[in-house]
Amino acid sequence: MKIELKSKDGLGMLAAFAEKIGSTVKNGRVEVPKEFGRGFLQGFNFDERLRMMIRNYELHQDFAISRRNQPSNMLIFNFQHIINSSKTPSGIKLQPSVQITTQGLNAELFVPKNTVQNSIAIVIDAGYLRELIGKRIDHPLVNTILDNKQPLLFEEFVVAPLLKVVDDIMTANVPVILHDFYYKLKTQELICQLLIALVSRDEKKVHGLNIADIKALYQVKERLLQNLEEAPSVATLSEFSGMSETKLKRLFNQVFGRSIYQYFQNFRMQEAARLLKEERLSVSEVGYQLGFSNLGHFSKVFEEVIGVKPKRYSMSAKLG
Repeated sequence: MKIELKSKDGLGMLAAFAEKIGSTVKNGRVEVPKEFGRGFLQGFNFDERLRMMIRNYELHQDFAISRRNQPSNMLIFNFQHIINSSKTPSGIKLQPSVQITTQGLNAELFVPKNTVQNSIAIVIDAGYLRELIGKRIDHPLVNTILDNKQPLLFEEFVVAPLLKVVDDIMTANVPVILHDFYYKLKTQELICQLLIALVSRDEKKVHGLNIADIKALYQVKERLLQNLEEAPSVATLSEFSGMSETKLKRLFNQVFGRSIYQYFQNFRMQEAARLLKEERLSVSEVGYQLGFSNLGHFSKVFEEVIGVKPKRYSMSAKLG
């Protein structure tokens, strides 16, 4: 199934999606019929400079979205794995994250069948976002994104303040006549919280990306997280990606905001926190399961990433 969007104003996604699955658009929302899958797609078109789309569905067939003649001044913030829990093929829970993409990197999207879509996508005009901020930010990375002069992609882990806004969006019981007003404010709040996270990065120079670079980096990320007991070496990942070690380390850090090993450890500790909280495993069980032979070292790394020792985290989870 393929949906092709040709309008420059970004309108038509809901109607095109509804037509393809034999549904209708009601109050900006399309319900997926049982014979096609489950869930819904909901859009908010506040004006030509700001839109939001909530994707919370699964389809029983492959589908592709093709965007043509889209304006190059738009930024896309895609908050992923943020509504429901998703897992990798190896059973590891995917951590909520947000992708920031600039011009020219969103022409095609392919989604395999039975892939759960649980994301919130925000499209905003770069000039409008600069107006909202009110003045030029003295931060190289944020200014590069707002200038929107070259194809770029960045990804950030989603932290608690962002999750709180997402929860408000998904659970609020707002009268239809106030939908645009309420959700526009929440959209701006999401972007603000994201910018707060981005200004902690210290990139001085940002390198342009092409589709091949991005594909290789995400393949590296997938390979990196296949086995949380032990990270593959940079040399192994370099050979796997077809990039030099220098280029791989530079671009990985630029896109994901951390070195390869820091990213691995952060994800590893987020999974440790999940196992302690959701699976109710003991600290030693989690440490050994994630490849730590020294539980003292596991406790130290956990505290560096999560902020508290695993034993205290586990006790708090049981009480809460």
